[in-house]
Amino acid sequence: MAVSDHPFPGRIRIADWLLRIAILLYALGLVRALFTRAGTSIGSIALLEWEVPHAQILIGEKTAAALILLCAVTVIIRPTTLALLIIAGLVFAEACAGVRAGGFHFYELNVYAHALRYLAPLALIPLISSSRLFSSMAIRRQASAWILRIGLATVFIIHGYEAWMLHPHFIDFIIASAQNLTGLRISETEASQILKVIAIVDFLVAGLVLTRAHPILLGWLSFWGLITALSRPVSLGFASYPEVLLRTSHWIAPLVVGFMATAAAQAKRPAQPVKTDSAEGRE
Repeated sequence: MAVSDHPFPGRIRIADWLLRIAILLYALGLVRALFTRAGTSIGSIALLEWEVPHAQILIGEKTAAALILLCAVTVIIRPTTLALLIIAGLVFAEACAGVRAGGFHFYELNVYAHALRYLAPLALIPLISSSRLFSSMAIRRQASAWILRIGLATVFIIHGYEAWMLHPHFIDFIIASAQNLTGLRISETEASQILKVIAIVDFLVAGLVLTRAHPILLGWLSFWGLITALSRPVSLGFASYPEVLLRTSHWIAPLVVGFMATAAAQAKRPAQPVKTDSAEGRE
């Protein structure tokens, strides 16, 4: 069954396109980031452990980025399971390489912190798959929504833990953002206290998103995902905008779940009887 054939195509179609856009923006951010920073974790492992020449690593990184971008473009035009699996697989491999390569704060949690980056492509597969496993739109909708809900819970739990443990980058973001946006000077102690509150909220919403997809909750997740993504260029300067693109799924995923939830709620409503001309005449 094609997406346009189900009883309530509007909301599912919007969710479908939001996922496609999130995947494309991530690919654009990845390509841009490779030209503005050191490189990938896979490249670091290849250089330090496998002793691959730096020139070959650069070629490999650019080729992989081009492949992801090409697949993302095809997803916009005509999504296929193969293209989505390639994107998800490469992003997951990079997250795993980050754990092995290390060199940054909380690197051991990298696979979980980046969960939405590789789960977003996987969440689109049920909507476009012709497999018998997804035989009805209700199953497609539920599978896609639950992939994203698990990803959201994972990311918020990890970021909550990092905030509770006073991630130094988070402290810097709070201090710099407050200074740049409002002119307020926040001390490190005050920033640490704010992070503790953020951590508690993150833990709370991570648990709630697994129990109920409430519109207010999803709105908060989307808002906070966008705010934390924008904190990079706000605190570090516009040159860090690729970091916003890399985190597109953090604020788009809650919107997708929201459209899925409203579609499911509408599907459960009884159909309204349609008045016929004869019935109207008797009235």
